[in-house]
Amino acid sequence: MRYVMRENADVSDAAVQEIRTRFGFTRPFAAMLVRRGLVDDAAISAFLHPETGDLPDPYLLADMDRAVLRVERAIEAGERICVYGDYDTDGVCATAILLDALRQRGANAVFLLPNRHGEGYGLNTGAVDAMKADGVDLILTVDNGISAHAEIAYAKSLGMDAVVTDHHRCHETLPDAEAVVCASRTDQDASLGCLCGATVAMLLAEALGARIGKYLPVAALATMADVVPLTAVNRTIVRKGLPLVGMQPGFAALLDAAGIGEIGGESVLSFILAPRINAAGRMGDASRAVRLILTEDEAERKAIAAELESENVRRRTEEQRILKEAEAQITEADPRILVLKGRDWNIGVIGIVASRILERRHCPVLLFSEVNGQLVGSGRSVAAVDLFALLTRHRELLLRFGGHRLAAGATIGSDTFETLQKALSDDLTERFPLGLPEEERIVEDRLGLSEITLSFAQELCLLAPFGEENRAPLFAIEGTLSDVRTMGREGAHFGAKLSDEAASVRIVSFGNGDRYPDWSAIRRARAYAVVELDHFQGRTTVSVQAETLEYPADAETGDAILACIRAIRAGAPLPDAETLKLLPKVPEAEIRAVFRTLLPRLKNGALCSSLSERERTALLPLLEIGVVRYENDRFVAEPVREKKQIQNALLYRTVCLE
Repeated sequence: MRYVMRENADVSDAAVQEIRTRFGFTRPFAAMLVRRGLVDDAAISAFLHPETGDLPDPYLLADMDRAVLRVERAIEAGERICVYGDYDTDGVCATAILLDALRQRGANAVFLLPNRHGEGYGLNTGAVDAMKADGVDLILTVDNGISAHAEIAYAKSLGMDAVVTDHHRCHETLPDAEAVVCASRTDQDASLGCLCGATVAMLLAEALGARIGKYLPVAALATMADVVPLTAVNRTIVRKGLPLVGMQPGFAALLDAAGIGEIGGESVLSFILAPRINAAGRMGDASRAVRLILTEDEAERKAIAAELESENVRRRTEEQRILKEAEAQITEADPRILVLKGRDWNIGVIGIVASRILERRHCPVLLFSEVNGQLVGSGRSVAAVDLFALLTRHRELLLRFGGHRLAAGATIGSDTFETLQKALSDDLTERFPLGLPEEERIVEDRLGLSEITLSFAQELCLLAPFGEENRAPLFAIEGTLSDVRTMGREGAHFGAKLSDEAASVRIVSFGNGDRYPDWSAIRRARAYAVVELDHFQGRTTVSVQAETLEYPADAETGDAILACIRAIRAGAPLPDAETLKLLPKVPEAEIRAVFRTLLPRLKNGALCSSLSERERTALLPLLEIGVVRYENDRFVAEPVREKKQIQNALLYRTVCLE
């Protein structure tokens, strides 16, 4: 991970002071507004306090007029309408919203969700046959349908009409439906942005006359769960829907079953509700989640909530097993993409596992499991690789596929796996011969420790909700590290105190207890951290959560070191002379001393960011001659099989101070 300051991190002191005078904001918060171009009162107020009136006109979506006309005709004629959804949180929420809106209009409406394990994603001919047998006249898809050309044509041949509502990427042609309302269509107002399926369903409900206030918490959950950009419309939906989550009876029952007494920020949607709603389809029948949201029977709500809580526990156990088995298959230190398969991997869980592996390996991951003689896969990707586009380039190897830039699914024949595995790897190797670009995190600002106050943390809440494309602001803070310790069960977390001349703050890094050996060696540290409010036992305090710690380093020098590492690993020529000039000069005795001193840590791997610039530079010649290797952001000592001369390294002549 590479941490990069915002291009406009330095802003006019006069502009910042003017906003502070008018609004009373702290210096760093006023600077954040200036960086976002928010300088007049109206713009600042609209951004910090969005209203539901800011939601778009439903008719900005192409074909919305045609969809409304066909649905209205079905309601008036008493035709049987089936809302056909999906088994994930977005599909469940979209189904619940539109089904309720139709029933409020007195429509003869039912719903059907595919079984993740038996049918897979999207409309299928078996489902079309089932709807025909149930007397359905109009199929209304939500969160799917944009790729169902053959299935919609088949439904039409049986005398059923279809209206598609979706948000997934469109293919070259649209299905032959009565209307295709899809957020990804390019022939409509671009200001709509990237909406989730539930929001598209909610806008159709509004066009049909529904009052959407009751649907805001449901759409907010779907928006967070489907990881769409939390900007514009999506930010407004989550901002207005979050306070209503506890008033949605099904969600309240689920929170109670999970033992959650207080709704904090948007994390309750992503980490509490979404996994449990998803567990319904991952581990069994997703229709339970729709019933949970819509039922007016309190006993039924409690029973379903308890069931989903149990399913979520089982899902976590299954996830850990698959993760362990998948990791065991990985042999390549620096893959462009990981394409793995398992015989009994739960297809409802492999997408989550793909996300976990991506976090560790920083490359696209596609996991497949065998189902009825075919391989069903789910993938996640990094910013540099559009997974949907990658699969599109190799569509001749796929039976079915669909999705987004960062997440996609595919079905292939069992005899096609190795061919696809090689094709995807070769494709990305050709495009990225030196390895995938390092992921970047934008750093909002440098903070003095005395600026980390309760008032500043409270102001940051005005920028929430945080998520995709509106991540919680990350700050660079520096100081002397002390009182370093591991925390939590089995030392899972890292904690320390960071101090400068003016103040001290406690920092915590969740899930990074295993980095104690590296980070405890740092004295003067730079932390990249988010600043939040912590509510505990009636007290509100400031929480500083560090993503990582490192030696304070010059950005250009760090880039030069990384360029050398990439070239060595790829077997490519070293960077140009101008780049090599940025490397520090290190005496030979120090190079050897660095290796001897670090050897105990190098046996298990020393995190690159926990080493000083001089230490990293000293290890470059040793990396070149194969005394150490570099993988997963760590320098690791290689077993000594033969004596190697450091003088043979080209980089030795570059960095060694004679």
